[in-house]
Amino acid sequence: MGYYLEETTFSDELIAFLFSCRSNSIRKSILWERVHKRNKLSRLTYNQNIYRLKKRGIITYKDDFYTLSQNGIALYNNPFRKVTEKPKKTKKIIVIFDIPEKKKKVREWLRRQIKMWGFEIIQKSVWIGDGPLPKEFNKRLQILGVEKGVRSFNVQTKQ
Repeated sequence: MGYYLEETTFSDELIAFLFSCRSNSIRKSILWERVHKRNKLSRLTYNQNIYRLKKRGIITYKDDFYTLSQNGIALYNNPFRKVTEKPKKTKKIIVIFDIPEKKKKVREWLRRQIKMWGFEIIQKSVWIGDGPLPKEFNKRLQILGVEKGVRSFNVQTKQ
């Protein structure tokens, strides 16, 4: 996809490319006009969305074009699929999470995932199980934008 990611169609990209005369600024303005007509999107909203996508690492700016980064590709390819790699089971850990109601789907995915690994519930958002957690799981949390709301702690038994 192009400059507007999911909002542009192939025909938008084609028209913008053909009429831009190899000028990226003209191409961007053509794309913006076409998307704006469809979505009634203001320039400020558009710029804020681009900024947020760059900040989250979903898009990158390279060679005068915005493209999907590896995180963006992973997000585009269904971030809610199961993480198949299992925890190493070298120690016990507690996973605590606080995910806002707006991200209910992410919270439910997280519960299903750790339940699949055999974690036991202590409270609704406090779970105990074997760890450490796989790196792919931590990367998925980052892609979904909830890494700051999920914490894991090592459990030590007192002897």
